[in-house]
Amino acid sequence: MKNQKEKDSDLIVVAAAEEYAERNNMPVGDVLKLFAEKGIFALLRSQYDVLHTLDLGEGAEYVEAYLKSVSC
Repeated sequence: MKNQKEKDSDLIVVAAAEEYAERNNMPVGDVLKLFAEKGIFALLRSQYDVLHTLDLGEGAEYVEAYLKSVSC
């Protein structure tokens, strides 16, 4: 069974995926594939200590900034 931190980190991942999909006019399924390919799930979970103190939409901003930095 998952502890509360794991459940909260799952919520951050889901919120980031939904927000990213909305901001980029993408189906959530495509965003989930992108996140899986780019290792975003683990990245978001690794930043839990910071992201859980912010608005849920901040996860999508973090992902956008990360993807821009790795594509340059």
